[in-house]
Amino acid sequence: MHFAPYRFPLTSGERRLRLICTAAAEIVVVVILTVLLSRREYTHIPVCIGSFFLVLLPMTIEKLLSVKMHPAMFVFAQLYSLAPVVGEGCKLYYITNWWDKFLHAVGGVAFVLVGVYLFQLLLGADKKWLCAVVFAFCFSVAVSALWEFAEYGCDLLLGMDMQNDTVITGFHSYYLGAAPGLRGELSDIREVLVNGQPLPVAGYLDIGLHDTMQDMLVETLGALAASVFLWLDKGRHKPFLPQKRGK
Repeated sequence: MHFAPYRFPLTSGERRLRLICTAAAEIVVVVILTVLLSRREYTHIPVCIGSFFLVLLPMTIEKLLSVKMHPAMFVFAQLYSLAPVVGEGCKLYYITNWWDKFLHAVGGVAFVLVGVYLFQLLLGADKKWLCAVVFAFCFSVAVSALWEFAEYGCDLLLGMDMQNDTVITGFHSYYLGAAPGLRGELSDIREVLVNGQPLPVAGYLDIGLHDTMQDMLVETLGALAASVFLWLDKGRHKPFLPQKRGK
């Protein structure tokens, strides 16, 4: 894939699309914030505040990287930026089993697309396309790992619950073994007592391990699917176009 030595300025229609999408996204954030305040659900307010700035990220990326997104890519990025606050405001993270995993899979695709452009921007346009795709895949997986670190930090330091718990009915552990080095097992767990009080779930409450590993797995699968598509596409369809002249 070689960048053509031409500029790709935003047309008036593309500028209008960006303004409309950004304004609509900010309105959605305001509506969700208003609903949360009316419900006195203050724990999600920081997500709303962060979303005010997050929806500006697509245009910020275009400005900082001197790149123009394909219109479909811009709309996709805008929707993805809104997804967390919609998930919190509509409680999709809690009433569904797929919303969080769906966003992680989509994130894997999104960061592969960003990674391909970063490879071309930082290392030049004369590199092999396979190298760009491999770099993009690794970049996406690395972003996934860093995000899980961020979730762990928020839970540990701020008392949040971003790493969702999982109810399990059995597990293996060396702590349960009859002797050092022997693995013990618990199965068919139906009730767990904490300080003499039973947990309100039918099993043992895992505190984030399963959620973290599943998030990274679906993100990796999304990144892999996007990488395979890009490899087969050979750069014919470009989600990003450089606005600066090539050398």
